[in-house]
Amino acid sequence: MSPDIWRKLGFIVEAEGTILCFVIFLIPGLPKDMACYLFGLSPMPFWVFALISTLGRIPDTWVVSAQGAHTASGDYVQVLLLTAIAVAVAMPLYYYRNRLIEWFRGREDFPHRN
Repeated sequence: MSPDIWRKLGFIVEAEGTILCFVIFLIPGLPKDMACYLFGLSPMPFWVFALISTLGRIPDTWVVSAQGAHTASGDYVQVLLLTAIAVAVAMPLYYYRNRLIEWFRGREDFPHRN
């Protein structure tokens, strides 16, 4: 890749890239193969990618599995309830995404304490 493309990918190691990675893996049913390639080529450290993608997949996998189990058993009220809960959690996160990004940026400004 050209240096210009690598420079454009630099945002991925910042807070926006970490949040973007988390959100991509959080969305149920979204094909994640291309995201894995993109983040794999990025300068994001592997441990950050592994942690964020795993944390993002946990709720996604649980919600999709629970919805499938309730759908198979014909309990559509539970499917709607799970969907409503997932939307109720996702909407505030999306609405306050800019504040969350600023909060993560603010934390980076402070030295880490051991």
